[in-house]
Amino acid sequence: MLLKKKDLPEFDYLENWPAHYFEIKNAIKRKDYLEKAMELNLDPAHDGYRMKLLKKRFFSENKKGTADSFMLAWIMIKAAAASNSFMLKKQTRELENNLRNLCLYDFTPENEDEKQVLDEEWNDFARCYLASCIESKSYCSTLFNMVPLQDKAVAKKIVAEINLVTLTYPAAFGLEEAMAPLRQILIFTFCHMIENGSSYWNL
Repeated sequence: MLLKKKDLPEFDYLENWPAHYFEIKNAIKRKDYLEKAMELNLDPAHDGYRMKLLKKRFFSENKKGTADSFMLAWIMIKAAAASNSFMLKKQTRELENNLRNLCLYDFTPENEDEKQVLDEEWNDFARCYLASCIESKSYCSTLFNMVPLQDKAVAKKIVAEINLVTLTYPAAFGLEEAMAPLRQILIFTFCHMIENGSSYWNL
């Protein structure tokens, strides 16, 4: 379908660390391997910040690795954008909180090493988000899931959603610049994951 097919070889996740880090889909297992890598001092320049982001994304506020706070924040922004609420102060507060949960607001990397790790984390979220759309029967169909959408229609639907969540809605609160780093990564990832991805954007 839309996603480019990719054959993944068998490998040891610690081999050539951290090349295969995000291929560990289970957050608890990912944390275990990251702890092992830190014990072995495989990537000391990045692993400490990598652990900080992993905990914020999957283990903050008593979460146990089963919920992605990045994805939850995305869903909450999307829902708010689709609502007809006129409670501007509340909406602004909720948007700022969701931006914090995405590490976009009041969360600045202290150096280039941390920026690289944060970009990688956002890139992983972008891949997870796009895969969740493409693999969802309800997202890729209409009329009560009875009529599948064509690939082009699904791609345009994702583009519209990215524009809504990362540009149109935050712009209403003057927060589009805060969302810009994640928007850039989402567009980049879309163009590399989706067949003819760049053709759906006015780049």
